[in-house]
Amino acid sequence: MATAKDFVSRVDQIDGVAGCLLIKENGASLGQTLDDVDTYTSLLLNSVELSNEVMEKTGFSYCRHISFQRSNDENFYIFPIRNYLLGVLLDADCSEPVMLEQVAQLINRVSVGGP
Repeated sequence: MATAKDFVSRVDQIDGVAGCLLIKENGASLGQTLDDVDTYTSLLLNSVELSNEVMEKTGFSYCRHISFQRSNDENFYIFPIRNYLLGVLLDADCSEPVMLEQVAQLINRVSVGGP
């Protein structure tokens, strides 16, 4: 089983990833390669809380990812992974479909991941 820091390192090595953050659902940081950890942790926690509420009200059972985009074309993705949250910041010239597939494959390979 890979450690959280190993997992973060492997995500960070995916082509197009500019940085990432792995936290528990309670906000405890397990590893990161991003500078502004507090801002991204807050975004992760608030987003997953809202997505859980939406899923409950609409009858959906799983959220694959949530994405945000800033006006400077900076994209940030949130991946709920059981009791963990993975946040991934993309490079501006990243191929998003390729990155999403590679992150999904990595999540499915680790023991804490998968839907």
